[in-house]
Amino acid sequence: MVITVRDLLERPDLRTRLIAGESGIDRPVTWAHVCELEDPTAWLAGGELVMTVGIGIPRDPASQVTYIERLAKAQLSGVMICEGMRAPELSDAMLEAADRWGLPVMLTAYEVPFVAVSRVVADANLEEEHARLRRTLQVYEVARLVVHSSKLPASDFIARLERIVDGRLIVVDPAVGRVVLPPEAPMPPSLGRALRVALERYPSDHVPAVIQLPEVGPSTIALAVPARRRAFLVVSGGRHRAAHDVVVLRHVATVVALALERMTADLERKHRLGAELLAHLADRRITADLGLELLMREQGFPSPPYAVAAIAEDAVALGELQAWLESHCLPHTTLRREGYIFLLLPDSDEAIACLSECLSSTPVGWSERVLTLARVPEAMLEARWALQHAREVGRGFVRYGEQGLGSSSLPMSVEAARNLVERVLGTVLAYDASHEGQLFHSLRCFLEQDCSWSETARALGIHRQTLVYRLRKVESLTGLKVDRTSDLVTLWLAVRAASALGLERDGLKGRATPGHSLNKGI
Repeated sequence: MVITVRDLLERPDLRTRLIAGESGIDRPVTWAHVCELEDPTAWLAGGELVMTVGIGIPRDPASQVTYIERLAKAQLSGVMICEGMRAPELSDAMLEAADRWGLPVMLTAYEVPFVAVSRVVADANLEEEHARLRRTLQVYEVARLVVHSSKLPASDFIARLERIVDGRLIVVDPAVGRVVLPPEAPMPPSLGRALRVALERYPSDHVPAVIQLPEVGPSTIALAVPARRRAFLVVSGGRHRAAHDVVVLRHVATVVALALERMTADLERKHRLGAELLAHLADRRITADLGLELLMREQGFPSPPYAVAAIAEDAVALGELQAWLESHCLPHTTLRREGYIFLLLPDSDEAIACLSECLSSTPVGWSERVLTLARVPEAMLEARWALQHAREVGRGFVRYGEQGLGSSSLPMSVEAARNLVERVLGTVLAYDASHEGQLFHSLRCFLEQDCSWSETARALGIHRQTLVYRLRKVESLTGLKVDRTSDLVTLWLAVRAASALGLERDGLKGRATPGHSLNKGI
């Protein structure tokens, strides 16, 4: 049997007397711990007896009441204070709070060393130590199953650990406010906020060993999981154990970390294969039928329709975006290319809402519906085109083809844009490709600087006369004049179309096969 506060008080050799909290003297004592901190709960899990010479006890009555309430909410067994040492005067308010919470407050004679109390508790709980060893061995048997059995469901894995510790376990990612393990578990309504508030009290690299969460429920605590992905093991009270065994729980957290690392490795492999699949589709190196089979079987996609979204590569951390989408169970593949992040997603209101919530005001371009994966290259261009428009009009989300997009600034179809570029700038891009020239770049900069010769020369870092030479060369190749309004509008539309299509990087080489220049530009 576990020793109680009453047992300690009845031992004459410990010379300890009760001064408050009599209703709690039958509380079991799992461990006796010396702590001089004003908040001992950061290192304890419940059931411990706090022994102090008084250094950590506040001096003013209000803070003393807070001290007692903090210990009581953490389900500690009581507080033992050494007489004649450093403790301040104990206020009536503090003792009344101890009576109200049923938290025993004891005074121990100066001559009694705390180690004598610790030894009594340890000897009395020897059987419990043997039980702890058995539970620890059971925990690592679960770890063996995690390592050697790829078929062990996450829910079964957590259920086994719950039976060992006799408590409810969930693993939470505070960044997204979601339960990671078991995947289907709902997030307790008050847990996300309580955990965020608790973590705000500490630097990110100095999280306490045990975080008390009495707002969530009695005996609810959280322990950091030592994995690459920041997560916390949240433990709520069991039916049979009086308090959590933090020693065993730290072993549980280690095993959970092992499972999370395995999950992370599996997700990284899934994301890598998804990126390769999207790249094959973008470059037309795989048939639409085979791509659909792999997308549904390996990436968990539903049936079409799909859509492609485009985001500027420097606007979001890809890993955080993927973690957000995974936490919301949204199928996706991602691909970094030419300064953009492309995502292939189900074309649904839920997908748009999820992506918009994650990216907030970050501009996003969304393609037209993809009913066959053979249309992925065009959809990527549509998404990039929509993204360009979103930036220009200052909107967070633009779907390709919606009213206004292209009607006054760009052609409404990819093929029309390609034809415009070939007709107006084909000779310029071909010249740049064969002479390693800067004609297109100079023309685009000139238009972006509102046709200011001096500002354009300064932005390009060249002499004004060099700029004049380059633009005269553009005029001779295109037959259009940069000082004629109608010609200027045509050049402006063609430059914007070329930028959206990505043709300025590779020119119009390889036009023998339809769509070749489009694929090169993605």
